[in-house]
Amino acid sequence: MKVIKIILGYACLLFGLLCGVVVFLDFQRDLPLLVSAIWLAATGAFLVVRRNMPMSRDGRIRFILSTGLCFGFFLFVTAPDFVRTHSTRCGNACINNLRQIDAAVNEFALEHHLTNGAPVNFPSDLTPYIKLDRNGKIPPCPDGGVYHVSKVGESPTCTLGNTVTPGHFLP
Repeated sequence: MKVIKIILGYACLLFGLLCGVVVFLDFQRDLPLLVSAIWLAATGAFLVVRRNMPMSRDGRIRFILSTGLCFGFFLFVTAPDFVRTHSTRCGNACINNLRQIDAAVNEFALEHHLTNGAPVNFPSDLTPYIKLDRNGKIPPCPDGGVYHVSKVGESPTCTLGNTVTPGHFLP
């Protein structure tokens, strides 16, 4: 039991301190997350300090419930942020790609003396004017949409458009 207390104690202490530092330095100042990280670190410190002292059956049950509650609270607070962050990140990346495509069309039109309504061969005409990905292609939509632009002066579009949240379209 002593070895388990030491391993679990140091694991809780290090994980709690690491999460607390990350939350504190991230400048989010997310209070519930910070409280759960401190709680977890305190639980680990309690175990490390009491490693040589016997623990009663009720004490073990309280400790297990307290640690489980702390981890549950930690997951409850952090899980929605990860889900929401992924969809927002993909939407923002798609909008950024659309802006780059629009800028490349404008630069192509300026260099070739084209006016609004002139046809554009997407993507072959734009590859010299846009930063390409490592495969030498225009960066794709992160959610799997397909970009389209056919004329100068026309805003580029993504096939996902309004079908996802946040929308994949230029404001």
